[in-house]
Amino acid sequence: MQQAVIFVRVSKKEQDYQRQVEDLRAVAQSQAVQVVAEIAEKISGAKRNQDREGIQQLLELSRRGAIQKVLVSEVSCLGHSTVEVLQIVEELTQLSVSIYVQNFGIETLKNGKRNPVAQFMFTLLAEFARLERETLRERILSGMDEARRQGVTIGRPVGAKEDKAV
Repeated sequence: MQQAVIFVRVSKKEQDYQRQVEDLRAVAQSQAVQVVAEIAEKISGAKRNQDREGIQQLLELSRRGAIQKVLVSEVSCLGHSTVEVLQIVEELTQLSVSIYVQNFGIETLKNGKRNPVAQFMFTLLAEFARLERETLRERILSGMDEARRQGVTIGRPVGAKEDKAV
């Protein structure tokens, strides 16, 4: 039986990843794989993979040979940029760790061999995720610029201090 990791990410602290975990547990059961770890991150997708504890933990398990499969809901969980996603895919593929992406039902390795269609799809999906983030960023900045033109104050009120609660 293959050993797998469920890997989930949400980008805001107030978001919940439990639905992703439950869905991926069902995938694991349907594929008859044993889940040996669940890694969940509440971290912005804009963070670099080198700064993401969850990604580092995933890579460590892979390098030790502790897993053969990673289950994710979508490609964007794996990295900030197309390059980062493709680097993760390549490293895991070299380590014979397959990545299964639930929302498209694609897997990087089939019977231990590269799945060229999945590799192509990863490239496209990672680029679409990057484009979506960039478009959202531009919309937010444009909205803030328009608000400033209309006299709206952006940010904390004058004199407010940052709350450094632990």
